[in-house]
Amino acid sequence: MKDKIIWILITIFVLVGLGVILLFTTRPKTIDTIEYMRFSYSSGWDAYSYTRYEIEKIDEDYYLDIKPSGVPEEEIQTIRLDKETINKIIDIFNKYNVSKWNRFNKYDKDVLDGDSFSFDLKTEDNNYISASGYMKWPNNYKEVRKELYDLLNPLYEYKDGKVY
Repeated sequence: MKDKIIWILITIFVLVGLGVILLFTTRPKTIDTIEYMRFSYSSGWDAYSYTRYEIEKIDEDYYLDIKPSGVPEEEIQTIRLDKETINKIIDIFNKYNVSKWNRFNKYDKDVLDGDSFSFDLKTEDNNYISASGYMKWPNNYKEVRKELYDLLNPLYEYKDGKVY
């Protein structure tokens, strides 16, 4: 009987210890820097119905390749971003715990013509966050998408004042 109690106590101790380790190793990291970020999403079935934001740090400067929905791929624009805009993006990511998106990969196989997204982020200290989905979204996806849209889309200069 004593042996069973000892084994039960050891098992409980090990499980609690593993739980504590997992709690601290899976905590979301704060995003402090961006070396590379790509966020794209589709919303519809039209030829140009996807949006793409791609940020890359080159030397000490940040560059955004932007392709809004409704714009052909040939009309992607590259825009130099200031540090203030990068900090706003980092604030958005931290506000909505985007680091928790890592390894999100969910699809609704029953939907044949739906919306999808892809997100990749590399920080300067080589941490990665990667997520994708088709008709499935991680927590706070809609808020992040809207805030990035509100921040970045006004930077795109439409030809002839045309808005798609």
